[in-house]
Amino acid sequence: MKEIYTNIDKLYDFMEQHYALSDEHHDLVIRELNKLKDQFYLISNNSKLS
Repeated sequence: MKEIYTNIDKLYDFMEQHYALSDEHHDLVIRELNKLKDQFYLISNNSKLS
């Protein structure tokens, strides 16, 4: 799980360094990445691990 979160954080950094997005698009990408993190969090908390 930690690795997934780290990789998503790397996506934030990569986006900042390589793309010149409008404020609207930047916020949209950040919002969607945050939703992805939230989904992984919910999955991990609601799933039994063996």
